[in-house]
Amino acid sequence: MSGYLSPVLADLPSGVWIRTAFSRDLGNLADYFETLSEASRYNRFMGGVGSFSVLAFECLIRGCRAERFTLVAESLEPSGIAMIAEASYAFDRDKNCGEFAISVSDRWQNRGLGSALLCAVQCRAVSLGFFDLFGETLKANEHMKAFARKAGFEFNRSSDWRAVRLDKNLAPPLNPASSRPIHQAHLENS
Repeated sequence: MSGYLSPVLADLPSGVWIRTAFSRDLGNLADYFETLSEASRYNRFMGGVGSFSVLAFECLIRGCRAERFTLVAESLEPSGIAMIAEASYAFDRDKNCGEFAISVSDRWQNRGLGSALLCAVQCRAVSLGFFDLFGETLKANEHMKAFARKAGFEFNRSSDWRAVRLDKNLAPPLNPASSRPIHQAHLENS
């Protein structure tokens, strides 16, 4: 199925899948943002939220191109398919790094969805040739800071006094003998 990501990226709960979001998902993404608790929305958008439709439009439509994408996690619920998490990514050519943002609906938190989405974002970024990833979170968002620390992000100063910047290099380590990524040198010598 086009747009669906391989389940081998991370262990997902049963009945949950991750896929690329498209413009047709605009209404569902706006509805998803509205279902987040006030605290989760505040943490995701680092402030109060005005219009959920505008936020969804910013994630899906504005500047839509290969280096800017949104992934969504969905679940089959008794009422139908429900969007339960999202992650957005945009590559900044001037800064030569990609920015990500992620949210998981309150009732699905601490079940591996954030890790699965982050893994999918990282794989997609690397497949596009982008190896530097960053995000920002509020200094008071202890849950996201613990998640980022576990995922290997370094913490740095943000230009926003309320936030901390999360940085991660996704490039494979270099083989000191050849200055090529270790996995590439291994394949060439096999």
